[in-house]
Amino acid sequence: MSKSSRKGKAPTHTTKIDDDAASPLLPGGGHPILCLRHLQPNFGIAELTERQCREFLVKWHKRTQFTWQDLVQHDRHGLGWEFLPRGAFRPAVPESLSKEKFMVFRHEGNLPFAGFRAGEVFHVLWIAASYSDLYDHG
Repeated sequence: MSKSSRKGKAPTHTTKIDDDAASPLLPGGGHPILCLRHLQPNFGIAELTERQCREFLVKWHKRTQFTWQDLVQHDRHGLGWEFLPRGAFRPAVPESLSKEKFMVFRHEGNLPFAGFRAGEVFHVLWIAASYSDLYDHG
């Protein structure tokens, strides 16, 4: 049997978690994938009502029917998003993130949830249970 030609070399298809670039494993037009691993205290699923949880999932499921490129065409208060600067958020941004802006989507009504995209994956940091929890809408 022949030995692998890699000889312990690390794979070259890595994606940093704090990176907006498209994943090298999938084309940039891939479908959005949701990650709740980085939810911050007091802004998670447990703080939502049953209706808010349902709407969060239903609306995200609708987003998965489109590619990231398709979602750019959607309104920020529909299935699309907007970017807000780091300083706009009331909760502290995790120190491990060097991002200067975050993506904001909407779930029930116009309640926001925010996080960042790394490749095809959207990492949720905060889900608002009340309208002014996450940032000032004024």
